[in-house]
Amino acid sequence: MSQMPDITATVVFHNEGAFAIPALESFRFMVGAARRHGIKIQTQAVLDRPDYTTRHVVNTFSDWLDNVEEVNFGDLGLSRNAAVERANGRFLAFFDGDDLWGAEWLCRAYALAQASDAPEKIIWHPAWLYYFSEADFDRTVLDATAHPDAASFLATHEASTSDSFDGRGLVLDNVWTANVFAAKELHMRFPYPATDAQRGVGVEDWSWNLATLAARIAHLIVPETVHLIRIKESNSVGQRNIAKGLLPNVPANFLWAKQNELALR
Repeated sequence: MSQMPDITATVVFHNEGAFAIPALESFRFMVGAARRHGIKIQTQAVLDRPDYTTRHVVNTFSDWLDNVEEVNFGDLGLSRNAAVERANGRFLAFFDGDDLWGAEWLCRAYALAQASDAPEKIIWHPAWLYYFSEADFDRTVLDATAHPDAASFLATHEASTSDSFDGRGLVLDNVWTANVFAAKELHMRFPYPATDAQRGVGVEDWSWNLATLAARIAHLIVPETVHLIRIKESNSVGQRNIAKGLLPNVPANFLWAKQNELALR
């Protein structure tokens, strides 16, 4: 890429298998929409210990990507840090290899981020989250009452600057997904932590959210945007974290900072 890109967009793969096909198509569609708005984007995929099917899918359907790298970390946080090191964009956007995204996510996030006076102090999140399960295909209904076994649901993100937001709740639940948009400078300052199974510490995006909020980095919302998250029947990262009993790494100053109202308002 001859010019410095405005955004480096990275999708991370592990063992998504055929789910990587719709993810790559959604990623390509979203990047295309941003490029039609004149935004210069570097695209890359990071494959961390991928299985055969995932590697084959990415190599087959990703000839339009600027870079495809295979790493051997077995750790999502370290995979993202490697992507940060390879990124040339002013802003970075991360995506998981089995999800889907609204076509306007990059356009709208970039418009707000580049208009900010201090983009290195803001992390942007999509407004809406739609968790969807393929199993719900057989759980359709003909009225407004959901099927009792339906797993899909809609949720929203809340800004850390909202009057109703209490960051202390982040110790109990990860209220923001890993689908973030932020300045590369911010990612360099706050690398994702590696999982430490012996200490029971992991959940890299949750730990990253805690670390950035404790440092008074604002988490804001991009209106009219959505992240569609696939609910897996088995072998999801969240399920593996629960099985291992992993908890986030809580910064020593986090509760003190929240109790003394040091978070951005």
